[in-house]
Amino acid sequence: MVHELPEGYVVNAAWLSELGLGASSIRDYVARGWLERVGSRLYRRPERDGTGTVRWEIAALSLQNLQKAPVHVGGMSALELAGYWQYAPMGRRRIWLYSDAPAVRSYLRRLDLDADIDIRSRKLFGDADPDLGLETRALDLVNTSLGPSDKSGDIRTSHPQYLRVSGIERAILETLEEIPRTVSFQHGAELFEGLTTLRPKLTEALLAACRSVKAKRLFLYFANQHRHAWTRRIRTDDIDLGSGKRQIVPDGEFDPQFQITVPRSRNPRRRPS
Repeated sequence: MVHELPEGYVVNAAWLSELGLGASSIRDYVARGWLERVGSRLYRRPERDGTGTVRWEIAALSLQNLQKAPVHVGGMSALELAGYWQYAPMGRRRIWLYSDAPAVRSYLRRLDLDADIDIRSRKLFGDADPDLGLETRALDLVNTSLGPSDKSGDIRTSHPQYLRVSGIERAILETLEEIPRTVSFQHGAELFEGLTTLRPKLTEALLAACRSVKAKRLFLYFANQHRHAWTRRIRTDDIDLGSGKRQIVPDGEFDPQFQITVPRSRNPRRRPS
């Protein structure tokens, strides 16, 4: 019965109960070494290496594929998995997960993970289509990189090693929303420079759905700076950019087109004094 749980994947007691295992059976399975307790009411099939630490990727896969939790990997972490982040992680890794389900926070808090998890809200793009811009991608657990997409887009029918993750179009908007709080303006500019293959229709839809005026203005500012081929196919008429000025960086120079302050050294309109 417990062989239905993929090796290393972590589930709660309720999941095991659905298999027909009551509390006494779970205790018996742990005593026999068929299950390993890795947190309060959290269990996995024992791994060969015997470590108590759980890989963050396995935790995310378990939440999505087995616990059916509304959670995805996004922002900077999604860009990194897709190969768009050029900086090597310094020290302990930080992973951006997006979920508004209290059970997700509880699950992660009870685990000894190999990375620090930053949980952010999924409400950046509203409630009309919460999965807009998300993809189901094969995950290479050896290289921690993304493979082909599951075209069905249905996490419920995917192999347990398929990960729900923000596509590049959604991930860059999630990242720009973090400027300057946890991402520098310069880093955002460098990331945007490499985004040469965004899908215009999806990008338009995400910009229209995005609730962050700051993220949308930054996106269009960077698009205007880099002028990738896809930017010519983006229509901005239906994108609400709000009103009033936005200070993105302190003591920056004001960009009148997008009504934001940007670092002085980056603004091509500035003339030397």
